Amino acid sequence: MNSLGLFKRPSISKRLVVFSLVFVTATVIFASVILYLIAAGVVREQIDQRLDTQIEGLRGNLFVDADGKLALRTSLDGPPFDRTGAGWYWQVSNGQMRIASRSLAGQTIDSPPRPLDWRHILSGAPQPTDQMRFQGEELYLRVASADIDGKTVEISVTAPRSALTAPARRALLWLIPVMTLLGTVLVAGTLLQVRFGIRPLRQLTSSISDITAGNLQRLPEIDVEELKPVTQEINRLVDQNLKRLADTRLHFANLAHGLKTPVTSLSLALHPGNDPDGEMRNLVDRIDRRIRHHLARARKTAAGGTGLRTAIKPRIDDLLLVMTRIYSDRGIAVHCDMDPEISVSCAEEDVDEILGNLIDNAFKWATGLITISARTEGSTLAIVVEDDGPGIAPATISDAFLPGKRLDETVPGDGFGLAIAGELTQLYGGSIHLSKAASGGLRCLVSLPRALPPSI
Repeated sequence: MNSLGLFKRPSISKRLVVFSLVFVTATVIFASVILYLIAAGVVREQIDQRLDTQIEGLRGNLFVDADGKLALRTSLDGPPFDRTGAGWYWQVSNGQMRIASRSLAGQTIDSPPRPLDWRHILSGAPQPTDQMRFQGEELYLRVASADIDGKTVEISVTAPRSALTAPARRALLWLIPVMTLLGTVLVAGTLLQVRFGIRPLRQLTSSISDITAGNLQRLPEIDVEELKPVTQEINRLVDQNLKRLADTRLHFANLAHGLKTPVTSLSLALHPGNDPDGEMRNLVDRIDRRIRHHLARARKTAAGGTGLRTAIKPRIDDLLLVMTRIYSDRGIAVHCDMDPEISVSCAEEDVDEILGNLIDNAFKWATGLITISARTEGSTLAIVVEDDGPGIAPATISDAFLPGKRLDETVPGDGFGLAIAGELTQLYGGSIHLSKAASGGLRCLVSLPRALPPSI
């Protein structure tokens, strides 16, 4: 399980690179071993041919002289069988008689037993035996039997073991740097391949960021066959989301149309006789303004004029200008700290609706100070509105988002502000969280999709 930890968190490119490194390393090691074995086999075959040639030369020149002794018609002590202690030896014996190479210097080779191999026994071909040691040196030995004038003799020819291993080791000294260079080239090629292969994914990510920022409506066509279904599905989701947003606004418009006539009738029915202080008429006027706002927004959506890029600072400045006039008798100070360039991917009217309700609540409950700030968190913008009022008990926070729910009847309001703000925020994939502020009042955290600068 721990061996899979490398593949859990890294990106696709890192996974491909790690896999390629492991694969290339294993392949280079395997190829190096195979090439070494091939080189060792070739060297052994050459040694076998050299020893077998010596055996055949001895077999062809052996005879029994007039005294009944083994003899050679010609000397076969040519190099390298003429150097004493070189490891290149030959010996012919039949138990009683023996002749040997000059390099043996009168000594005897005690050849180990030969393995039982019927092919060599029947054909008389030379065969290898177990390695042996002679004067502290390991020897490679080949043995063959021969019938010389009716006498069976055993011909043994040896070569130093180093004659087999030294050439292969020298080949390995060249093989290691060559294979290392080959592995490095393969890894470099893999890195370039991964970088080039991941480029369409990075372009797709950039295009999605442009959609989030409001710089694109849909993903452009992509040339990579494997990513075409992904692009189509994302475009389908974008279209579906836009349609859902339009349908929701149409629902608001239909609701506004359904309320407009009775609200108008109620406004006409109110007069100083039944509403002497004008409180009911003010409430009806507020309802009528909201209905008109939703009707205007629905018409703008139907006309295709929905904006998806709104600077936050100017909207908050306008809202504060209105609120400070409405609540001028409260003497509330407002501290607003944010970058004037940051924007959200939302319509201006929706931003006014969301932040207007939150700022209005802050002015209603604050005792002396309201703090507004904004910060970016990846692809979202976090807007914080805090007041120094009494706050909301944690147990009643969820009730604050219920339509028509008023947590304190002594403060003017209709109970729809937070409900509308929460619903609009969710339409954009955002959220609103209420908590206790450091001052003891209410802290409202609004998360909305951030609009990236047009230059990105």
